[in-house]
Amino acid sequence: MAIPLVVIGQVPLTDLDQFVDTTEVTGWDFLWAAIALVVGAILARVTRNAIRTYAGRANLPSNTVDLLGTTAQWAVFAIGVVVALTFVGLNLAPVWILIIIVAAVLIVGGRTLLEAFGAGVLLQTRSPFTSGDLVQLGDHQGVVKEINSRVVVLDAIDGRRVFLPNQQVLANPIVNLTLRKLRMSTLYRDVTYSTDLDRACDVARASLEDLEQVLSRPAPGTEVMSFEASAIRIQLRFWHPSDLPSEWAAVDVAARSVRAAYAAAGIEFAFPQATLWWGEDQRPDAGA
Repeated sequence: MAIPLVVIGQVPLTDLDQFVDTTEVTGWDFLWAAIALVVGAILARVTRNAIRTYAGRANLPSNTVDLLGTTAQWAVFAIGVVVALTFVGLNLAPVWILIIIVAAVLIVGGRTLLEAFGAGVLLQTRSPFTSGDLVQLGDHQGVVKEINSRVVVLDAIDGRRVFLPNQQVLANPIVNLTLRKLRMSTLYRDVTYSTDLDRACDVARASLEDLEQVLSRPAPGTEVMSFEASAIRIQLRFWHPSDLPSEWAAVDVAARSVRAAYAAAGIEFAFPQATLWWGEDQRPDAGA
């Protein structure tokens, strides 16, 4: 007796006879169905173990390895079940069509998701940063909150939460500011061309000593860096703990200290200046 079925969407399904045909099913068919199930289960286990072996050699995170292995295992076993049901008289052509459509959608439409997932796996495998690190990712700076299959989540310094796509993170330089315990900061001070450079460097270096926020080891350093249009540029280097508040505090006290030291020593800070000439009468040697 045919069993009426409901209408799914706009396509009526009249009865089950068009999906189940057991008139020509024999005992051998049930045997082949059982064999298909057993082979499917074996291949599923082999596939899972193979993926776990090769993924483990690639140093992928354990949760990613388990996810890939389990997904592949059930996909292979599901194919075995579909083949077994075909042997016992089920018309599973619509199921195969559905599988092909889903696969096509995943390959074509899911390309972005797959790329994001692959980038996320690479970030977790290579581990340029972990949760809790202070990082500079492109134009964004903040503390890493989470690394998932699609995005890297940052808690920015100004309180915003930033979601950066994994592909974008990999495509730009990654700066881990707290990977090491110490970092170096740099200040630049411009002095006039008449300045005694040895004295200016000694005064600047001495001004950085004995500051609580600036480390004595490695010791601060000063160098003459360049000749600018109206000044000579001196670089001041000093070390501090790698967290951001420590950096801000060290830069602040260093800038204040070197300014006070230069003022006390009578060393001038240079400022941009230009000389304008109006005809020959304005030359420096005019009238000499």
